Amino acid sequence: MFGARTLGALGDGMLRETLEVFLANNCSWARTAEALHLHVNTVHYRIERVQVLTGRDLSRLDHKLDLYAALRCR
Repeated sequence: MFGARTLGALGDGMLRETLEVFLANNCSWARTAEALHLHVNTVHYRIERVQVLTGRDLSRLDHKLDLYAALRCR
């Protein structure tokens, strides 16, 4: 329930995958881009979309933890 409510707007596609890889790489733009074979600007764009759609600010630790927990709850 928590995971679906928190991440529902992302769907199951590229935004969710980008978020997972971003958090797994300790919020490193460069490592996320490398892992996903993307340009770093694409990662910035996708993470900005995640923040808008979820209402979370990934510069805040509590919001990062919310999203991490939501990913694990699904």
